[in-house]
Amino acid sequence: MVTRHSYASIDDLRDYLAGTAYSSGWTSDTTILRRIVESASSRIDNYVGMQSFGPRLETHYFDIGSGTLRDTPQVIISGSSPTKIGMKDFYLSAIPLDSWLVSVTSVTSYKATDRDSSETLTEGYNADYWLEPYNTTPKTRLKLNEDSSKSFHAGQQTLAVAATWGYANDTISETTADAIGSTSATSISVSSASDLGIAQTILIDSEQLYITGISGNTLTVERGVNGTTAATHSGGASLYSYEYNPIVVQACLDLGKIFFRDRDMGTTLTIGSGAEGITRSDADASSVLSTLDEFRSVTAYSETYF
Repeated sequence: MVTRHSYASIDDLRDYLAGTAYSSGWTSDTTILRRIVESASSRIDNYVGMQSFGPRLETHYFDIGSGTLRDTPQVIISGSSPTKIGMKDFYLSAIPLDSWLVSVTSVTSYKATDRDSSETLTEGYNADYWLEPYNTTPKTRLKLNEDSSKSFHAGQQTLAVAATWGYANDTISETTADAIGSTSATSISVSSASDLGIAQTILIDSEQLYITGISGNTLTVERGVNGTTAATHSGGASLYSYEYNPIVVQACLDLGKIFFRDRDMGTTLTIGSGAEGITRSDADASSVLSTLDEFRSVTAYSETYF
């Protein structure tokens, strides 16, 4: 599934490149600037482990090892004898999730790979599982409640987690939308588009839409993005835009500036203290991406347990 979350609008990028006073009259290059912010956002997602800082609705499947779920990564045992591959000998009824998780819709544990029978797990006290870390989001681990009578069952794709995945699910109330009577309409009217921008993801009821064009108070959109379903909407429905971590927004703008500069200039010369140097765009981009290293520390991985 293509993720439709760009961490800056093209108006944001215009302002960053040219200054607000000038960018208000900059109406060209829409397609190019949209491609730049989308590319910058994709580069960010890839850097933090194929994640998304905005929410998407998906079902993820996990393999479970035989018997009780076991945390058994291979380790190297070294000594006087030749090096051997060993296994840890303790058990943990928990799995690392393969992506940041905001909230769960359902957790289904299938009793075998053939998936003929299953049981539904619920979260909380006197229930079946917990999400960790307990007090913050995003969640990165799902752990069985030690008092639960249910369990994870051995096999391939025997655990299914339907959820809102992503780093956060933060929105800002923007405006209201006119009635949308068709699930295939790509042109919608709003009461005011003054605070909206091309390359923004918006939310109406439970549907996410991606803005690809704006003319007056009419938006051109992609419908039902990020795993949501296109739906009809009543007139006056509230419209929200997604809000992202400011560090991520700044990284998107910085990368966008590098990509835009490279379009016209490529490698540029810089003058130092009496010496000539080279400014390399790949080094600049790597420096920008390194500001996101703190987010990589909460990246989890999907694994098969044996």
